Amino acid sequence: MANKGVKVGIIGTGFMGKAHAEGYQMFNIEIGMFASRTAEKAKATAEQFGVERWTDQWLELIHDPDIDCVDITVPNYLHYAMAMACIEANKPFLIEKPLACNTKEAEEIVRKAKEKGIVAVYAENMRFKPALMRTKELVDQGAFGKVLMLRSNEIHNGPFHSPWFWDANLTGGGAAIDMGIHGVNTLEWIMGSKIKRVYAETEVLKWKDYCKNGAEDTAIAVLRFENGGLAEVVISWAISGGMDVRLEVFGDQGTAYVSTTHEAGGLRIFSNNGYGKSYEEEASLKPHVVPTKGWSFPAPKDVIQQGHAFEVKHFIDCVRGIDTPSSTLEDGLRALAVVEAMYESARTGRAVEMK
Repeated sequence: MANKGVKVGIIGTGFMGKAHAEGYQMFNIEIGMFASRTAEKAKATAEQFGVERWTDQWLELIHDPDIDCVDITVPNYLHYAMAMACIEANKPFLIEKPLACNTKEAEEIVRKAKEKGIVAVYAENMRFKPALMRTKELVDQGAFGKVLMLRSNEIHNGPFHSPWFWDANLTGGGAAIDMGIHGVNTLEWIMGSKIKRVYAETEVLKWKDYCKNGAEDTAIAVLRFENGGLAEVVISWAISGGMDVRLEVFGDQGTAYVSTTHEAGGLRIFSNNGYGKSYEEEASLKPHVVPTKGWSFPAPKDVIQQGHAFEVKHFIDCVRGIDTPSSTLEDGLRALAVVEAMYESARTGRAVEMK
């Protein structure tokens, strides 16, 4: 497939589906079809991106002979069925986090994909954020000496753009499986060591009227790595001020403070009048927005700054056979196992040893 064009089909037309679509088009990768739960949404998104074909039947997209690979950007509870359908159809796929709602489902996805030799990439955008990729290079080059401790911060004011996020029956949890799953994956990657012990606390601090079926809006965890290092993870949907994602690296020879949201784009502006769409309209379209009156941190190109463009290009390079997945299904399973350990620790009040 390296010498021909690749047509990708995108399942999901929400914020993430559109972010991925923007990334594909940035690299002149052809989107062959969109699938959404309603014909109206599928058609509107296809028209937005100049794509002729769309459907409200996701299986139709997966089985379409003109679609070479599939991008899954749907709610968590649909991940398992769609991943398994791609595997059965021998279609390479990119799957958004989390890999599934629980490790039982995730293990089966990993096993079946491996048995059939399916090219699959776990869509962990943190691995493709330019600031974090550079930080990882510096860690590996010894810039900070031996890494002793890490701190991960993933906070915002709640997923009001998509109501399903609040329901643990549809997601597998709350803020920890939504946000913390990024952090634990990133921390193992940066530390270069696996987490061996997890202690966590979870709570609904702010959104008691929104969190359903055991979902939490806040979680804090302390992690111990096999190499002796430590990490702290702070995760919350209960913090005002927009999305704030930071990584702190503490080594015996150096320190790094990495912001991939507020400071990452290099823009910090003040406006009395505000700009762009209204706050209410923006909040209905995408997550983590803040009013633009007063101080704000507009991203020059969010799809680049947040890594999504490089993530989808990497996927297509893997489909073409000119690269191999750097973010694997096994990585997704591992991150989910750590999140489940966080939930177990919070439930029991005890530290949990990882297998």
